[in-house]
Amino acid sequence: MRRIATLLGLLFLLAAVPAWAQTGKIAGTVIDAVTGEPLIGVNVVIEGTMQGTVTNIDGEYVIIGVRPGTYTVIASFIGFQRQRKEGVGVNVDLTTTVDFRMSEEVFEGEEIVVTAEAEAVRKDVTSSEARVTAETLDRLPVTELGQVLDVQAGITSRNGLHIRGGRSSEVVYMVDGVPVTDAFDGSPAIQIENDGIQELQVISGTFNAEYGNAMSGVINVVTKEGSSKFAGSVKLFSGSYLTNFGGTDDGAEAYLRGVDADQFVKAGIQYRDVDPYGYLPFDPLHFSNINLSLEGPIWGDRVTFFVLGRYFENDGWLYGVDRYNIDGSFGSDELVPMNSFEKYSAQANLKVRLNNTMIVNLIGLGSFSESQPYDFSRRWTPDGRGTNFDTGYNAKLRFTHLVSATTFYTIDVANFYREAEFYLFEDVNDPRYNDFNINPPDSVQVAADSVQQLVLGGNRFLRGGTNLGRFNRSTRTFLAKADLSSQLGKHHLVKMGVQVQIDNQEFTSFGLIQNADTTAGAAAFVLPQETSASFNSFDGVSPLTISAYIQDKIEYENFIVNAGLRLDYFDSRNQIPADPSDPNIFSPFKKINRFRDTNGDGVITEDEERADNELTIAEREEYWWEDATPKVQISPRLGVAYPITEQGVIHFSFGLFFQMPTISNAFANFGYKIPSQTGNYGPYGNPNIDAQKTTMYEIGFKQGFGDFVLDLTGYYRDVRAWVSTSTTIETELPGVNYVIFTNKDYANTRGLTATFSRKFADHYGFDVSYTFQVVEGSNSNPADEFFASLGNNQPTLALLPLDWDQRHKLAGAYYMGWDSFGGSVRFRYESGFPYTPAFSEAALVGNEVPPEFATNARRLPPAFEIDLNLYKEFDFGRLRPRIFLEVFNLFDARNVAAVYGDTGEPDVTLNVFNTADFDPGFFVRPEFYREPRRVQLGIDFKF
Repeated sequence: MRRIATLLGLLFLLAAVPAWAQTGKIAGTVIDAVTGEPLIGVNVVIEGTMQGTVTNIDGEYVIIGVRPGTYTVIASFIGFQRQRKEGVGVNVDLTTTVDFRMSEEVFEGEEIVVTAEAEAVRKDVTSSEARVTAETLDRLPVTELGQVLDVQAGITSRNGLHIRGGRSSEVVYMVDGVPVTDAFDGSPAIQIENDGIQELQVISGTFNAEYGNAMSGVINVVTKEGSSKFAGSVKLFSGSYLTNFGGTDDGAEAYLRGVDADQFVKAGIQYRDVDPYGYLPFDPLHFSNINLSLEGPIWGDRVTFFVLGRYFENDGWLYGVDRYNIDGSFGSDELVPMNSFEKYSAQANLKVRLNNTMIVNLIGLGSFSESQPYDFSRRWTPDGRGTNFDTGYNAKLRFTHLVSATTFYTIDVANFYREAEFYLFEDVNDPRYNDFNINPPDSVQVAADSVQQLVLGGNRFLRGGTNLGRFNRSTRTFLAKADLSSQLGKHHLVKMGVQVQIDNQEFTSFGLIQNADTTAGAAAFVLPQETSASFNSFDGVSPLTISAYIQDKIEYENFIVNAGLRLDYFDSRNQIPADPSDPNIFSPFKKINRFRDTNGDGVITEDEERADNELTIAEREEYWWEDATPKVQISPRLGVAYPITEQGVIHFSFGLFFQMPTISNAFANFGYKIPSQTGNYGPYGNPNIDAQKTTMYEIGFKQGFGDFVLDLTGYYRDVRAWVSTSTTIETELPGVNYVIFTNKDYANTRGLTATFSRKFADHYGFDVSYTFQVVEGSNSNPADEFFASLGNNQPTLALLPLDWDQRHKLAGAYYMGWDSFGGSVRFRYESGFPYTPAFSEAALVGNEVPPEFATNARRLPPAFEIDLNLYKEFDFGRLRPRIFLEVFNLFDARNVAAVYGDTGEPDVTLNVFNTADFDPGFFVRPEFYREPRRVQLGIDFKF
């Protein structure tokens, strides 16, 4: 507590209150249109808000703390014509310049209305970023946030989202100024819906000091809030997968995709010409969606609200056939979806204006999803799979005080909760649990006069059984932060902040085991002993994180600087074994830790090795552990932008970024329940692990050509102290060793992005980006080194392509629109991800030793995909229905997601020659391909 108190004092000296986030700035000059002289004391206000100011002696004004959106700015002065500038766009963290040239008033009450010109090149951007507004989201063929992120420069998607070569856990997710990243694994704790987003900011470059605990990027979302006018929408759509080959429904034979299997066996290549999705039936309700949103006043403009709800379900595109029940008996032979997904989500924002300068927002977001993971081995017995449940919510109270047009602060108090579960049957004692797959009988009685003889062996699907695994984890995060931002003079916008966060974590994972009690009425399967290695559990884990920063945005006509300093403090508030050679408190290896030393000589004698002389766990607890040490990091950040022409700017940025490893790394296999049998065990968590470190450099050039903008950026990332596994730790027992997670891996990323865009005007606009990137490192996943050692492989001694190393990516969107109709096209061309080849035993001669291949030495085929959106809007006064058609993967491309290691092909393997018999369809792997063509038709009622 003394350490915390000392650190808090240091933090408050560094920054009185924290992060300026989720707002932008409007600034400009007001002059006399005839003389060119500055006008002093002109009132400049933002219509529909309480924000405004007056010009100074130089005719200049500044309004900070403006939420992103589109506004009308009004300038008024006695004796001059009142001016309105409409369509003024404001973005998070950026300055929008709005200048006025005012003429003397000829007629009383005369007003001039001008439409503001959007700035094609923002000159105060000092690092790479992408911004997507609500208007752009409305034009694109996207239904999920991930589809928006997938086309951004520098982002790759493979088993998670990777920004500029970082691991998927290196991204911080922000919603309305508050991080909503699950500390357990680095994923977002809640699911954000596109229709609830006001602005999306994707920072892939060297982000400012206000953002922390991230090493590769920031996903920053500003949600919508209500207005003083009632509005809303109801969006409905449904659709189906529509493949080139249509669908078949021949019961179990559909598994053969309607093709004679013998034909391909004779040809020597099993199923080479079979479409992996040829079985998909056409069903207009294969997936469906409903969105409801409403906003408006409760008490004039003093109390307003915004609410959004969504339901979405999809049966999925990966199917099995119900040939067998979980008890091994024959099933119905019907097709069964095997990657179904269902989701409910909600969002609400209640805004209360206490007076002209104080605002309270109560913001809530929540989501619940249910899905069944695809399991290829169970394609003939799909009922044996478990179900994933994911629940999350975020509740936040924000207080905003607009002290003046140039100073404001906010205070946030937030709580988010995330729970993830997996099980087959809710009741752990459900009698339907069985281990048919582990101990199959020779035959199964399927009817009074029928016996099914089981066919077992390699290259066969499971004939029954249930998934015995169960999993539950939860994260409850409490967070408090305050924000202060102040414009000091004309050139300095100073931001400061402090944040305190506590993450309460609980985790339980185990597999059911057969009950040793075989008496009548006893459950067939029970939980393993909590002290055994088969039962992985922890609770009461509540690490403390405190952070602060100070940042100055210095704006001159010829250069803009973002300079900042960030301080992060992390305390796992947990313990590590005092004696690494004997870490298992439940079953110690050393006799001195198992029995009481009654005579105090430091040696356990034979007469002391008695059952009644054993130490209790409580007695061991008194000396077993030692405290993990808190971690402190200081991170400097610097970004500079040099305007070189009216529409051209060069920027450079540099930063040090620290991130604590996830809770899953710090507390894996909690308790160090290492068995006494000879072997290498792990990896185990390490609550004393250090922060990971990234040094990032970036230089870029942006030039506008009228409505067109070209943006070129080069970058380099150097990642050190990446999480990996330690060298082998020897225990007291010979041959019993283990490893823990530690900071050992290294990686680097070097890349170039080029973006060419045109803002939407004159009925069309587009964004096209190209990314060249090389991502290399020692290991893709933290546990790779350990599992390689179990296979007697040498440690990684060279930098190799990481799993998500995608060298080339061309992506973008083209959108067009008129008064009542329009459309858009989204496209992606991606070079192949790496994979590790394997040598098939079928190709070996005699006792020939198969060759070794370097990790990720080969590449998957490239992928190309186009999505389409078309809409037609009708005007019935207040009601404006829009009919839309969306097609994902328009040309139904069979883009490869994985291949057989021995051939590098998704549909051919030499393993077919290694067995005399196999199940029909066993070598057809639909999951080796991405999602086929998906078509949806819907209507959106706006009012």
